Amino acid sequence: MATFSSDILRKFARFVALLLKSSLRRACYTLRIFYALLRRLGHMCIRLGHDTSSIRRLQEELRPAICSSGLPTIHTLSTDVNQAGDRPHSTLAVPVDIASPQHPLYLTPPPHPNSRDDFSIGTVDDIPVSNTSFDSGLPQIVLEMNTTDEPQFVFSGHAAALSERIIKLVPIIPTDVKRYDRNIKMKWTEPNCFVITPKDNKYVEEVQYGWRDFVHPEGPRVYYHHETRVFTDADMRLGKMDSKKLLGMAKALKDYAKRSVTGTELVLELNTEKGRTNIIKSCGYYFVDHVKRVIFWAHSYTCEPHGEILFNVKAAKRLSHIKYSLESQYWPVLSKGSSSRYHCELYPHNRYLPRQIFEELREIIVHANAETITSDTSLAPFDGNELAKMLDLMDRIEGSIDKMHAYSVCVVGDPAKVKFTNFCGQPGVRVDADRSIYYKEGHERETLIFRLLNLILWYGPRKHYKRVQRVWVDEIINAPRWKDFINQLDNEWLGFTIYSTVMLAVDVSFLAVPGIIDSSLQTSPAIAVYMSSLCAVGSLVLAVLLVDQSKDYQTAEDGALYMSLMTNGIPGMENLALMHSLPYALLVWAMVFFGLALSIFIFDTDDVVTLATMIPGWIIVLIFTLWPTIFTLWPTMNTAVGWLLNFAKSLPRQPERVIQYLRGSRHPELDQMFIDRPSDRVA
Repeated sequence: MATFSSDILRKFARFVALLLKSSLRRACYTLRIFYALLRRLGHMCIRLGHDTSSIRRLQEELRPAICSSGLPTIHTLSTDVNQAGDRPHSTLAVPVDIASPQHPLYLTPPPHPNSRDDFSIGTVDDIPVSNTSFDSGLPQIVLEMNTTDEPQFVFSGHAAALSERIIKLVPIIPTDVKRYDRNIKMKWTEPNCFVITPKDNKYVEEVQYGWRDFVHPEGPRVYYHHETRVFTDADMRLGKMDSKKLLGMAKALKDYAKRSVTGTELVLELNTEKGRTNIIKSCGYYFVDHVKRVIFWAHSYTCEPHGEILFNVKAAKRLSHIKYSLESQYWPVLSKGSSSRYHCELYPHNRYLPRQIFEELREIIVHANAETITSDTSLAPFDGNELAKMLDLMDRIEGSIDKMHAYSVCVVGDPAKVKFTNFCGQPGVRVDADRSIYYKEGHERETLIFRLLNLILWYGPRKHYKRVQRVWVDEIINAPRWKDFINQLDNEWLGFTIYSTVMLAVDVSFLAVPGIIDSSLQTSPAIAVYMSSLCAVGSLVLAVLLVDQSKDYQTAEDGALYMSLMTNGIPGMENLALMHSLPYALLVWAMVFFGLALSIFIFDTDDVVTLATMIPGWIIVLIFTLWPTIFTLWPTMNTAVGWLLNFAKSLPRQPERVIQYLRGSRHPELDQMFIDRPSDRVA
């Protein structure tokens, strides 16, 4: 009985000790907050009444101490109206509007300080949070403009050398993060014996205080500072990059931004000296607004015409239009063949997958799938099979909603780049993939040379010219249409190789007929067969070469580069159409020359019965052979004689048109539009 009572007393005493210890710890945190408050009150005048700016400033300065204390977050609601010049109201910890898992910025609350010793890479509950103020211990850094109006960091008394006291600051975009171009090589050495002791139970590398490392789904390691919401690819392990220097630059940037950065993230891309990773030459940065789903900067950012923002899109001049391009820098890219990486794909960690975004993406895929089924001119960057696979993938990702799954966040995106190139929401929006929004239909002028070659090559160039026009609309390629275009060309050229081989075998067999080849004199049928054989060989070789070249631009990205190189010259798309039609034209000429040789061989006789029989048959076969061509060209001209007369009348004006074509622009409508409205150009 005495033993039982002693056990009960011992357990009761342990319970009381734990209770007092927990209460004492929380009381210490509360006293520390009041102590910081009293220190601020000593040198700050708080004016009550209508002047509330000092109170809000005090709240912002005390926020790091409150967030790191482990106490419940305190939300302060606005009860008055902002006066002119006042900063917007904020909260002591996390804003109320992002306290829901549905919000794209929703994060877990700060962890308890005791979790610092239990390092883990599984959850965010063990993120180490500083118990001191964020500003303490950081170097004094000033952000100013140099003589060339470029931003730079100036360290006061932090570094001895002048080159280390000034760091160039560059506004960048997510595609400027050189994660996949760092070219860090490992040493090729033989493995040695490695002993794992019983004490080696943590298979992680220690990072500097306040930082947390994540392993990207594709393999690279990224670092995140929870208190300041800073992402970076710089090596933040112990003994590597100076954490205080980096956090000081982040603080200077946020102070210079002069706007609320509570709901934003900051990405720092450091350019260090080769072999000395602790010496920073320049620092690239961009802010991320998760509410608006865009990126922004504290300085002016120049959008180059051929850069990732304007994307060489003509007439892009409205901010409501360029907004879609900025959104594309936020989301993972939804276009096939692109090698670019954007923010949510570069840094998918420490955030939830909101249901609203998931449902929005699923609705986009469903609409695109239905449009590809009902329309041949869909603007969707994927074909029906790919969209069906995406819908199946969305059903599997649905289980990751409101969960912190980096793999799912990394693949959920928005086709904002497609909206930008098609002028979504603008007056001149593109609604069909084969319709230009800059030029009228039939704006291209055919040159005299192209018209003559079109006749010589059996109207093949004009057919290919129309095909190229439908796939290369406004110098933009739609991936599914380009895929169908390449497959159609490959099948056509492969078919010509079979026909050319058969034609070559027929020509060689015809030469073996007695009387075709004379040892003393070349007969007319033999010469015609020689020409037919040469044309068949040319068609065969050209088809094989073109099929081989098409393998290099199967994707839309490679196709856009190929089309730009082929159509930016003086001949433009006419040169490409002529080249694509050569296998067909040479094969037709091979058949024509063989028919000529056969006709000469048949009619080289004085037999009346043979001539009376073969002449009507030859005429009937010739009419049936030319029938499809005649009725295809009939709508384009009233009569053959009238077309020849019109062509003869236009011959004196053709040299002048050719000279004007070579000197002038191929698109006078667009040039006149820019001349009339020079202020609409984008710098």
